[in-house]
Amino acid sequence: MSLFKRYVFRETFIICCTATGLFVSILLVANAMRDVVEWITMGRLTCREALQLLCILIPSAISYALPLGMMAGVLIVIGRMSSQNEILAMKSMGMSLWEITRPIFLLALSFTLVTGYINLCHAPNSISKYRQFFRDIIREKPMRFVSPKTFNDYFPGYAIYVDSLSNGNFNNMKIWRFDERNLLDTYISAKSGQIVFEESSGTFLLKLNDGNIEKFDLYDSTTDLPKVPKVIFFQNITINLPVRQSLGVPIHAQKKLHRMTLSELLAAKKSLNSKKDTISYENVRHQKTLINMQISSNLANAFGILAMTILAIPLGLKVHRKDTALNVGIALCLCIGYYFVMAMFSLFGDCPRLRPDILVWLPSMILAGVGIHLFRRASQH
Repeated sequence: MSLFKRYVFRETFIICCTATGLFVSILLVANAMRDVVEWITMGRLTCREALQLLCILIPSAISYALPLGMMAGVLIVIGRMSSQNEILAMKSMGMSLWEITRPIFLLALSFTLVTGYINLCHAPNSISKYRQFFRDIIREKPMRFVSPKTFNDYFPGYAIYVDSLSNGNFNNMKIWRFDERNLLDTYISAKSGQIVFEESSGTFLLKLNDGNIEKFDLYDSTTDLPKVPKVIFFQNITINLPVRQSLGVPIHAQKKLHRMTLSELLAAKKSLNSKKDTISYENVRHQKTLINMQISSNLANAFGILAMTILAIPLGLKVHRKDTALNVGIALCLCIGYYFVMAMFSLFGDCPRLRPDILVWLPSMILAGVGIHLFRRASQH
């Protein structure tokens, strides 16, 4: 590789990696603001566990950030080289635009293969591990989900207050239960209690000791006057608190297609052949179409890097500016539009006759086609 080509390769590689790192950080921070920060403030997560969670998501974030970083890097490098007449100088030495940008295409092809591998093998696993991390916390440390000196109302139909936590037990617990009309139904007080997770049913078990239950039937239907609450004393009692509805993290849930690796998708597709006698042909065809579409979508997203690179080179020449913010803005707008169109085409998954597994390739192919046309025009000047 000549000196000029090494220079182009090095500049593009450094800027693309920097831009990708920036976008990965943005995606991780956005995810942290959505999930992790709330769990930290509620005392459900430590800062170390939050950092582990974000690290788990890096492969998934890379699969989205790398196309954006590649396009931004190419626009910045080509725009700067064009504005400083470096490309003009190389052309005057007899180098064609293809020869000048060949290192960029080599880098784009490498990133395409890496992203395809990540999309098929590691990104789905990172999402699954991320959800599994939450489930493990629920299983292993359920006491975190009730904070002392706070009215805890994230369990549907319950409000829980505890004075303190000591020796693995809550002290002086007060529980209010509400009916479907959000009216007070039952009041429970207990000297102590604890929360354990029951794996088989996927629920929190709130075990209370030494207390009383006041059952409210608010109004007498005959007199329309308040009733006197019924009081029941107990030594030990257990209350079921459902996890699935209260915390939004299903404990026992079927794995979704976008969280499956390539081997899992192929195994799921193979298992459908053995179910032909139990489910209808249309249902089998629909499920196979969804699996094929997911595989195609993972590959099409990776190919999008190469397509965006083909488009970014003539765009960088046309913009003819080294303004980093402008080039990043152009890349951001194009990538958002690209992912929006990809999301729109994914809606055709319920229409097997339209071949959505092929349609998901259309946005990348359109970008590549437009890029090739503009690249050929730029090569003639």
